[in-house]
Amino acid sequence: MTDAAHACWHCKDADPAVCLANPAHPSYNKGLVYFPERVAKPGCPFCDIVAGEAPATIVREWDDVIAIVPHNPVVEGHTLVIPKTHVEDFTASTYVAARTMAKAALLGNQMRSPMNLITSKGREATQSVWHLHLHLVPRAENDGLALPWYSGRSSKTTVSVPAEPQDAAEVGRSVARAVRQARRPGREG
Repeated sequence: MTDAAHACWHCKDADPAVCLANPAHPSYNKGLVYFPERVAKPGCPFCDIVAGEAPATIVREWDDVIAIVPHNPVVEGHTLVIPKTHVEDFTASTYVAARTMAKAALLGNQMRSPMNLITSKGREATQSVWHLHLHLVPRAENDGLALPWYSGRSSKTTVSVPAEPQDAAEVGRSVARAVRQARRPGREG
């Protein structure tokens, strides 16, 4: 739900999340704009939890992020850190992703154990719920948990991105070139 009162002063977009995801925006990723509204997607299980319409065990709650115990935790202490506004993944809004990551870092610091912080973008990357969420997974030596990116394949595909891209479009072109190159038949990993 957007309101004309929340229209961006810089680029005149009615959705501040769109503006703040734009690297050319003066407030890009600086946390200078407060979002009193919440964007929810009907049918999203995490939006339902945020709205109080689905059960969850809450670990911690802030004004913009919630931390819960997943329905099937893989180990004791496994926690999901979820923004209260709906964005599909960590690339959809750098502002929301950064705020969510900051809260995950606070929780991780309080847990004081070795852990993985895991998030995914896309089905091929193991994303199963299309709402940004970060997994905090405490680890112990010989705990038997496999890393989520182990595929059993014997070769790796390398994607290179320029050290200092000129803009987001240039990064996209670089990644697309690398993916096309990696897909060529007969390529050695």
